[in-house]
Amino acid sequence: MLDKKNSAIGISKSEALTFKTRLRHIKEKWKASDFSAYIFILPAMIIVSMFIIYPAIWSLVASFRNINPMELRDSGLFEVVGEWIAFDNYIDVLGNQLFRKSLFNTIYFAAIFIPLTMFASVTIAMLLDKGIKGSAVLRSIFFIPYVISIVSASLVFMIIFGGNTGLVNAVLALFGIESISFLSETAWAMPVIALMSSWRRVGYFMLIYLAALQNIPKSLYEASDIDGATSMHKFRYITWPMLGRINMVVFILLMIFSFNIFQEVFVMTGGGPADSTITVPFLIYNEAFTFYDMGSAAAMSYILFAVVVFVGVVQHRINKNKLDY
Repeated sequence: MLDKKNSAIGISKSEALTFKTRLRHIKEKWKASDFSAYIFILPAMIIVSMFIIYPAIWSLVASFRNINPMELRDSGLFEVVGEWIAFDNYIDVLGNQLFRKSLFNTIYFAAIFIPLTMFASVTIAMLLDKGIKGSAVLRSIFFIPYVISIVSASLVFMIIFGGNTGLVNAVLALFGIESISFLSETAWAMPVIALMSSWRRVGYFMLIYLAALQNIPKSLYEASDIDGATSMHKFRYITWPMLGRINMVVFILLMIFSFNIFQEVFVMTGGGPADSTITVPFLIYNEAFTFYDMGSAAAMSYILFAVVVFVGVVQHRINKNKLDY
């Protein structure tokens, strides 16, 4: 029967056996490599499932429930206790004045932090790209703050911008300016936090911009020199447009961090003064672990997630036609 089929399609018996042997060998090799690949990624899959996927699913379900914290003591690992209340948590959160204020504070922080970090990063990168003497050492110096812990950096800035004994106030006193309680005044507390956060991350994004600058064709600058372009013209018409893709990536990364600002606020101000520095992540922490309102905290988390996704999509749509390089 096999010979008839093979002869019908013009394949000899030996060729058919060779083809089947090769096919069986490929299948066995594919199964072996596939199995070994899963073994290698299994530890990462377990960690991601335990600490990212499972908490995300649990919090999504919890956002639609009214959870009594006492019920959590006897609940199982995969059980979400509480009464199903549909979208009541989301309605309550959107009507919460403190949540709206924390969302405004978070956007205010981003409005200071993102432009400041992008401007400082690209400026330093452009200076280092000129090949100045000691640029390798300077790159390391600018990158060092990024590896410093947030708590340590926050404590350092608390000392610098402290009361009458702070370094900044000591400098102001030399010019006869009255001391300012930066972290105790609503007008100054958030800018100081944004300044510290920017200082920590400038070195990291400086390296990203420096790599992007080195990939811009030098022939463009040579042609602009022939046309008599100034440094400002080169930056406006060559450098900045060529950094379009990197700008979008940096903006999205900075935006994600801005909407997750927590440790700096927790250490430096604790949300004060007068709730002027309380951000959405800090409010979520208080709702979940101070007031034990898990449902409300979960609803806030997913509202924040929706805001981040919305801003990212809008940013992408605005810039997608400009990213030609």
